[in-house]
Amino acid sequence: MSMRLFGKIGLLCVGSLVLVPAPAQALEFHGGVSVGGIQVGAEPRIAVSPFAGWLWRSEGNFRLEVHNMLSIVPWAGVGVYDRTAITLGYTTETTTVSLGPSLAIYSMPVCGAVICNRVVGVAPGGRAQYDWYFADALGVSTSIHVDWAGGSSRVLPGSLVVMLTTGPIWRFEIKSK
Repeated sequence: MSMRLFGKIGLLCVGSLVLVPAPAQALEFHGGVSVGGIQVGAEPRIAVSPFAGWLWRSEGNFRLEVHNMLSIVPWAGVGVYDRTAITLGYTTETTTVSLGPSLAIYSMPVCGAVICNRVVGVAPGGRAQYDWYFADALGVSTSIHVDWAGGSSRVLPGSLVVMLTTGPIWRFEIKSK
């Protein structure tokens, strides 16, 4: 993976920080557990993904969020896929939509068309999430992640990792003075 790619991801993160108006009016923590599918290599798998995030809301409906999701992929040999994202989002009383760049670290057994092997690496990508809160602090979160696992590999044809998850979400808000 080239330093130019890491530089571009850094610029996207800094750019998203500049776009968010200040000062923040509330700090919010949210977390939950999602279940969904991850496509790595030739076969899709089920993943269980606990997640947590911190977000800062400004005077308007825009927010900046730092989000981490650790996906555990139980199959022949357990895989781990840990992803951190910085997103810019728009929120209302009951919904939140966010989008931004992400960076993942992974160690997973993967089967391609011909061979199986454990792959380990770092993957830049992007993340989109939709949260719907139906009971104040309780809601449902759906997210999609698309990552690029760089390098040439007979195990990872196309070098794309795609994950779609959904599950419950809980939020806790701290109001600033």
